This record gives sequence, structure tokens and C-alpha cells, in this order.
Amino acid sequence: MFGSSLNIIAQAIEVYKKAIDVRNRNIANAQEENYVAEEPIIQSDLYSGITLQEVRRLQNFNFISLRNEKLSYVNYLEERRSILENVESVFQEFSQGAGLSDYVDKFFEAYQDLMKEPTNEGAKEQLISSAESLVNTIKSRYADLNRIKQSIDYSLERYVDKVNDLIKKIYSLNKEITFQYAQTQGKEYKTLLDQRDEYLKELASYINIRAQEDELGRVKVYTSKGFLLVDFTDNYFTLDYKGGKVIYKRDGSDLTNIVESGKIKGLLEASRDIDSSIDDLRSLIDTFARKNGENYVEVDANGNPIINFIAIEVRNGTTITLKEIFNVNLDAQGKIDISSLKLNITETDLDNLSYETIQDSNAINPSNPNYAVLQVFDSFPKAGLYVWENTEKAVNDLVNRIAVTKNGLDSEYDVEKSLYDSLERKILERQGVSIDQEFMEIINIQRTYEALAKILPRIDELMQTTLNMI
Repeated sequence: MFGSSLNIIAQAIEVYKKAIDVRNRNIANAQEENYVAEEPIIQSDLYSGITLQEVRRLQNFNFISLRNEKLSYVNYLEERRSILENVESVFQEFSQGAGLSDYVDKFFEAYQDLMKEPTNEGAKEQLISSAESLVNTIKSRYADLNRIKQSIDYSLERYVDKVNDLIKKIYSLNKEITFQYAQTQGKEYKTLLDQRDEYLKELASYINIRAQEDELGRVKVYTSKGFLLVDFTDNYFTLDYKGGKVIYKRDGSDLTNIVESGKIKGLLEASRDIDSSIDDLRSLIDTFARKNGENYVEVDANGNPIINFIAIEVRNGTTITLKEIFNVNLDAQGKIDISSLKLNITETDLDNLSYETIQDSNAINPSNPNYAVLQVFDSFPKAGLYVWENTEKAVNDLVNRIAVTKNGLDSEYDVEKSLYDSLERKILERQGVSIDQEFMEIINIQRTYEALAKILPRIDELMQTTLNMI
């Protein structure tokens, strides 16, 4: 009888000692971001006495997956916003300094001044200077956009490499969990599960994923569209980035338009934003520069004249020639080659301006091949105002598109980041360590432990008394 009682009490003391160790471990790791608190589950019954059934991790895996999904989207917004901030700084329309619209205005103001006083040497110099500045500014902005795009390509390569590294780590961790489970009968591999959670969270920051957990804590990981990345302990599949595309190496599938969130999605979208800005620059150039072979005036579907580029009339003896101020080539795809934009007039051309054309297009001889063109407007100054208006609109369209996109992302980011922070707080409340709660549990366990410890000498005394009576 006494021996059985001693065994039960000794077993109980050992159980409560382990429970105190679990609580102390929680307190020691309270400041660790990815640490999941543990709870010792103690059970007592008439036959087996007091036993430690399990040490339970206080985690809801579905809740963790929801948090990771939100993290992925927040990182997508954050990455794309960051690139758009750089694009904003390129055009300087949102900060101090001369913006693209300033260079446009300076040129057209110089053009109007020269049209009013075609013999003014200062006006001639100002036109050449402002035209060169406009060309250099557009080319500089184009070069800046290309540099940002190159940095995006570099970052995408690094991010895809990081994704592949995490895929391999999760796969290896799955195998280690299997081994540790077999070695410890599923009791002592909590640190591996904490590491698994950290890897999944980091992976979700780069690309949207779904994870499925088995009874051992191993995971099967997919992209949100079902492309398998980690198949428990059976295999893993990596990605590649080349030619501006994200490739699923298992079968060569193009995931570029399938990736839904994460830093990789943010950079892919940012690259498209830059392509749109470059197209906007082309549209801007198209309003004032002559493409090779282009007519000065065309007619739209309603029969209204469209001025395609800004020009001057140059007299060479008795011949009057229409000459564009800016010229640009087309690339192999028929798009404007921004790098080919150049100034097409010289100071000599300005010295030979056709005054009568500037003042009144009707003064041109009807036999002039450009006579019908020049009849469209009363004078070149009016034509200049028309082109100026179209060019300003193109600048505003470019700037507004960037601003509207950036503002929309900022607003969405504020909302999504708040939701993510809320989820993170709830997870910490559920699986994090409460120091106060842990100390209270330790005090309760300690009291039980001490009570059991006091019983032992009493039983020993009873045993000695009983033996002495025999």
C-alpha cells in the first residue's frame, strides 16, 4: 500500500517538475518573435495517477495561414509603392526642383517669343537652349526609368533565389521532423515546428502560398494557384527568373501573371508601371517631335486638322522649307525610340526664318507645297499654342497616372497593413507568452509540488511506525 502511494506521489512530483520546466521555457522565450507558447496538459485518474499527457503548442495553423496570406499582400503593396516612389522622384513633379512640365513650358514660351520677334538674337538663343534642355531631360528621365527597371530585374533574381532557398529549407525540415518524431515518439521537436513557421512566413512575404499540415507537423506547400513547391518529404520544386518571366522549373510553366501577391508580384507590377511610364514618354514625344516620314498635319475622323509636331519655316533664297524642331526615329516594333530624340534645327536655321510665314500663313505663295498645310492656322504662333496644349496634356497624363496609381496603393496599403497588424496581435494573444499568466501557473504548480513533497516524509514516517510495530 505504502509503496504504491510512494510511486504515485513520486510520479506526480516528476510530472509537475516537467510542467514547471515548460512554463520556465515559455518565460525564457517570451521575447522571441516566432516562439509559440506551450501548455503542459496534466491528467489524473484512479489507475495511472497523475501523468503528463502532452505538451501542447498553442497554435491555430489555419489562423497562421490567414496571417501569411495577408502578409503576402501587404508585401506586394509595399514593394510596388517603393518603386513608384522612385518613379515619382524621377519626374520631380511632386517635389522641389524643375519638373518635366517646367522644361516643356520653357521651350514653348521661347518658341512663342521667337515667333513674336523672329530677329531677336536672345530669343533665338533661348529657343535653342530650352529645346536642348527638353531633349536632354526626356532622355535623362528615360535612362532613369531603365535603371530602375534593371534594378527590378536584379531584385527579382535575388527574390526567386531566396524563394528556392526557403523551399529547400522547408523540405529538409519536413524530413528532420520525421526523424525527430521517430526518435522522441513525437514529444521533443517543438523548435523544428517554430522554425517551420518562420520559414513559411518568410516564404509568404515573397510569393503567395497555401500550406497543408499533416499530423506530424510537416507541410505541403503550393502557390495559391496550385503549383506544388514542397511535397512533404517526397520532393520539392523550384522557380527560375529569366527574360522578365517567373518560370516553374518542373514543367516550364510561366507564372508571371499567375503570382498573386508577395514581393515578387510587387516588382512584376512595378516593372509594368515603368513600361507604362515609358509609353507615356513616347506619347509625350509624339505630340511635338516629327517621326521620320510623318506629315505636319493630318485630319482626324471628323475632318479636323491634327498638328503632329512643332516646326518653323526656313527660307533658302526663294525656297521656303518646313522644318521640324525635333526629330525622332521608330524602333523595330514601330514604337518611338526615345534615345534617338534630337534637336533638328541650328542657329543658322533661325537666322533664315521666313518672317511672312510666321506672321501670316496666307502670305505664302499658293504654289508652295506646304500651302494647304499652313492654311490650317492663321499663323505659326497659333499652331505652336495648339502643340503646346497637347504636349502639356501628355505631361499631365503621365504625371497623373503615376500619382493616381501611387495614391491608390497608399490607401490600400494603409487598410491592409492595419488588418495584418490586427491579425498579428491576435496571433500573439493566442500563441504568444503572457509573463503574468506564466508566473501564475508556476505559482499554482509550485504549491502543488510543495504539497506533494511534504506528503513523502509523512508516508515514510508511517512506514517506519508500521515496521516498528511488527
